[in-house]
Amino acid sequence: MHEYKLVILGPGGVGKSALNVQFVQGIFVEKYMLVGNKYDLEDERVKNLARQWNNCAFLDSSTKSKINVNEIVYDLVRQINRKTPVPGKAPKKSSCQLL
Repeated sequence: MHEYKLVILGPGGVGKSALNVQFVQGIFVEKYMLVGNKYDLEDERVKNLARQWNNCAFLDSSTKSKINVNEIVYDLVRQINRKTPVPGKAPKKSSCQLL
């Protein structure tokens, strides 16, 4: 099995620790919850920024309700795998044949 090292970045109180605990242990730790952390204007700003950055991945999530918690991590791993060559595997060669 391949080991992945991911880093969760963001300002304080946005749910980094809660996301990590929910993914690894499958539980929601109430002490990590920030009351009223859903800001519609901030959410819209982030979605617009994701569109500006060539439609990069954006997933709304809820650590408390376990919505998109696993999907976020799995999507990151898929993106890493697409961009990282597999050792010992030759890249596909394209060929052109003229008849």
